[in-house]
Amino acid sequence: MPRVYIGRCRSYDPAEVAAAVQQAVQALGGMHRYVQPGQRVLLKPNLLLLKPPETAICTHPAVVQAVAALVREAGGVPLIADSPGGGALHNEPSLRSLYRITGMEAVARATGAHLNMDCRGLQVPGPKGGTVETLDVMRPAVEADVIINLPKLKTHGLLRYTGAVKNLFGLVPGRTKLEYHARLRDAARFAEMLLDLALWARPALTIIDAIVGMEGDGPSAGRPKPMGLLVASDDCTAADVAALDLIGMAAETVLTVRAAVGRGLSTGKAGDLEVLGESLAAAHVPDFDAPSPGFSDVMLERPGDPQATDRCTGCGVCAENCPVGAIAIEGRRAHTDLERCIRCYCCQELCPQHAVELR
Repeated sequence: MPRVYIGRCRSYDPAEVAAAVQQAVQALGGMHRYVQPGQRVLLKPNLLLLKPPETAICTHPAVVQAVAALVREAGGVPLIADSPGGGALHNEPSLRSLYRITGMEAVARATGAHLNMDCRGLQVPGPKGGTVETLDVMRPAVEADVIINLPKLKTHGLLRYTGAVKNLFGLVPGRTKLEYHARLRDAARFAEMLLDLALWARPALTIIDAIVGMEGDGPSAGRPKPMGLLVASDDCTAADVAALDLIGMAAETVLTVRAAVGRGLSTGKAGDLEVLGESLAAAHVPDFDAPSPGFSDVMLERPGDPQATDRCTGCGVCAENCPVGAIAIEGRRAHTDLERCIRCYCCQELCPQHAVELR
């Protein structure tokens, strides 16, 4: 029976977060269960955009700092690494800006953790029975002895929810992500690939930052949602199933969970989890603004059309990151060729002005 820990943490005060993370890890057996002295430990937060912590777009640095400190105490060597969306973010100056703005630079100073500057990719075999034969992942993930997954709980335009499994897509380097979107245009197949990636990575531990999550038009244009929770597990899908139950979203409507159920890796039922700490009922988050229950199926049958609103400044980020080149900037406004558009919603996810709506 998969184990999931649910813990309270009311704020991002560093001392409170450190205590809550310590309690979560201890409940699952302690960091020494996951990290041995001398091991290289890749910490994988969600660093989607160059946005400060208060926007709730990225994993909060207080959570990363608490985990890095425990890794150091266990004798491990922590490396903070993500390959976020947007092709311009994969050189050292841009990555340094990303780490500075998201608070990871301060974490490195406080804990002695390293900041990854290497987003070169390597090909690795996909899991047996998976959707893809090979996966492209960043070199540090291949070289790491241990991966600890530190996602942010958010809604998502394509997959309805992003948490533990989806966060690992950040191991795919740079613009290679766009190739995956172009090849796997069906959302269900894309979710199967994400599960392949999670099975390859096999993170030893996942801790979901749900202290403040994101509701509404996630993963970048939604609203911060105070939740006061951490969700921890050594099973990615179990962590997602628990998180979904907390916010009142049916797990079977989330394609990554559906993929895991289809492969016999999960029942997708919160009742089949061994829940430590707070009960799911006691920690339930009321009034979470999520996509409607049938959203994923509707998107497969009748996807929404991404369209730029008046907030568009014509910066070109969407056009640079469209996997099929369906966006052009004309008159300082993004225009999408809907006949070429594959409805991957990279434009919505990466727009720095949150100017893309699905209609």
